[in-house]
Amino acid sequence: MKNHQGQKLSRSMNLFDVVCLGINGIVGAGIFLLPGKLAAVTGSFSILIFVICGLLCLAIALCFAEMGGIYQETGGAYIYARNTFGPMTGFMVGWMMWLSAIIGWAAMARGLLLYLRYFSPSLSEGWFGEIIIVILILGLSALNFLGVKTGARVINFFTIGKLIPIFVFVACGLPHVETTSLNQIFSFEVDKVGTAIVIALFAYTGFEYMPVLAGEMKRPKRDIPIAFFIAILGTTLIYALVQTVAIGTLPGLAQSEKPLADAAASFLGPAGGILIAVGALLAIAGVNSGIALTGPRNLFALSADGLLPAVFSKIHPRFHTPYVAIGVNTFLTLILSLTGTFEYLIFASVLVSILQYIPTCLAVIVLRRRRPDISKGYTIPGGYIIPCFALLTCFWILFQIKLIIIIATLGGISLCLPLYFFRKKSPVSK
Repeated sequence: MKNHQGQKLSRSMNLFDVVCLGINGIVGAGIFLLPGKLAAVTGSFSILIFVICGLLCLAIALCFAEMGGIYQETGGAYIYARNTFGPMTGFMVGWMMWLSAIIGWAAMARGLLLYLRYFSPSLSEGWFGEIIIVILILGLSALNFLGVKTGARVINFFTIGKLIPIFVFVACGLPHVETTSLNQIFSFEVDKVGTAIVIALFAYTGFEYMPVLAGEMKRPKRDIPIAFFIAILGTTLIYALVQTVAIGTLPGLAQSEKPLADAAASFLGPAGGILIAVGALLAIAGVNSGIALTGPRNLFALSADGLLPAVFSKIHPRFHTPYVAIGVNTFLTLILSLTGTFEYLIFASVLVSILQYIPTCLAVIVLRRRRPDISKGYTIPGGYIIPCFALLTCFWILFQIKLIIIIATLGGISLCLPLYFFRKKSPVSK
């Protein structure tokens, strides 16, 4: 990957920053909304659904961990696909990552307004709500422009900020759990388990953000594998405990639209509902900050490889950030967030995430056969069992998504191919 005008990205992120990046990417609005939906499908067995999902995602995350222990460049899944399957496959994966980041950021920025309604409808309606979106997007972009360490500190703040209300919810709620509500924890209907797993998986996507910033980490080969373990296992424990408290303290959980806030209010009073609402706002803002940090790096990586115009890989001489890529992402996100609602695009965003996972899982298998002596920071134990299981998990998830969404998403991805062949035939700026 070429550096623009001799400038380099700054390697300033430590292990704590990487762990926070991963947890922040995973723990978003989902855990504040999903407990009720899961309880409606599988009852108290939904506690174990989170454990099952954690194990499924861990298999995929381990593939990212092995690949992250090999490559130290900025780009994540794009780098893995490019180096294993060639530039065209890499370009398509990188393009998917970039589009997913823009769509996801726009949707989450708009989603912040939904939670502001808990405090006052006037905060999320009309021109005032639009101003809040603009301030959020421009503010996060400005902080990320000032340096990756500044952006990482913002993510650290939101990560800790949203975990505190969740920890209070669990710590104060566990003594109030009615154990009789957990008697049916091992009872379930087989035909409903698949639906419940797909619902729960929405709360796990985002761990793929971690290796995107490898080029700005101090020790990526060591830190990325460790961070994956901590983020996935830690998040799974949190989710299972949250679901346990929600089921054990709120009899009407399956009918609740704001399950954690209602559950907290049942044992902490009105202050508990406000605490959870604040946690939800911090969770959504945190996801926004994570996408704001990682999204421009996808564009930067494609440009630095000559697959997009060289201007997108310019690095600021003082702050060592891809400032042009940050500006482009900010502009496009503002347009999307201010011209419509994007809730329906979340499904396409999740589909794009799965399509990123598949090349990474395949790359583990292919690289082991092609380059068995390549230097690694981590190797998945058990030979090919876990990578193959991860692939089966990805394909199983694809079969759970509506065909129309798959067709529409693949159509959008295919639009990048003419651009790839045009850039391939054009002289690349040095």
